[in-house]
Amino acid sequence: MSSPAKRTLVLTVDYEIFGNGTGDVRQHVTEPTERMCRIAEKFGMPVTVFFEMEEYLLFQQHREALQRLLGYDPAAEMRRQAADLVRRGHDVQLHLHPQWFEAGFAAGEWQLRHDRLTVDALFDNHEKTTAFIRARKEALEEISGQPVNCYRAGGFAAQPAGRLLQALADTGFVIESSVVKGMSRGKPHPLDYRGAPAGRRLWKVSDEVAQEDRRGPLWEIPVHSVMGRRYHQLTFHRLMAKFSKHVPKERQVEMMDQLGVKKTIPGLLSFLRQPVPIKLDYHNLTPGALLRMIRRAPPPPPGDEDVLVLIGHTKEHVNDAAFEEFLRRVSMDDGLAVTSLGAMAAGLASAPLATPPALADRPLMTLPA
Repeated sequence: MSSPAKRTLVLTVDYEIFGNGTGDVRQHVTEPTERMCRIAEKFGMPVTVFFEMEEYLLFQQHREALQRLLGYDPAAEMRRQAADLVRRGHDVQLHLHPQWFEAGFAAGEWQLRHDRLTVDALFDNHEKTTAFIRARKEALEEISGQPVNCYRAGGFAAQPAGRLLQALADTGFVIESSVVKGMSRGKPHPLDYRGAPAGRRLWKVSDEVAQEDRRGPLWEIPVHSVMGRRYHQLTFHRLMAKFSKHVPKERQVEMMDQLGVKKTIPGLLSFLRQPVPIKLDYHNLTPGALLRMIRRAPPPPPGDEDVLVLIGHTKEHVNDAAFEEFLRRVSMDDGLAVTSLGAMAAGLASAPLATPPALADRPLMTLPA
């Protein structure tokens, strides 16, 4: 008798400072990443690190000024860590916030280009977009020493994506992972993923991330989510991640402004009842809530791999104990396995058209002796 199929989890983390340019690379990126990955290694689990390459390139460009200001070189620390994580069995993939492209730096502050929040907004033709993506892919491969074939858009903003998806396909990418089913918003990151394929774990795309094209060159593997209300997000873990002393005050004020919370009782109640997708976010949910969400996910349709992508952010990692407890519970569940997005991409690249490969028996990671 064959063993029952396992549900496969992918632990992804966005490796970046805050979206307004505030934050410290050591405090909000490299140190929490090191703690997270050490914990994951206890259980033989790989972490897929979505390395924010546009930030890195600017840190490298302004390294002398940053060295004087901070007393260390942020780009050098990110570079060393990425290579070390890959040697230890983790996975490093490409993440881009286009507002960092050609951003300015003066008086110790970043002047980001918030009028350009998608890759398609940067250039007016495919050739320039492809050259942009290729340069960042090749630079990250040189840093990490591994193939880079998975992509996530900053702020999940992968619409419009006609030029982006074509550029990704033409430069050897296999997976795009920006969709959060049910997510919809206006400025500053306009997107609408409410029309994403219902019940699907992954689908092929060509020029739109939320629309299936069975002959498309790329796989969309969304961050797993379920619909809820905003009051479901009022958890201790989420509030600590978003509003602890770890988060710069100006970023906290900016988040409240972006949410558009009205300062009246009726306005607040209306805000709390708004439908929102609850992401499988291990920095915003308790270990128990995460496991319930994972186990309650319905089985995928025939032909789809039973894979769920989780997400976290280095700048929100404030609780080592909760993360370790979650991974401990996952390790004890015979029905769950963990792999990396890069390992998935390797299997998908060799699979027949529109047929995802089996993942459950793939080795998780190779730990150093």
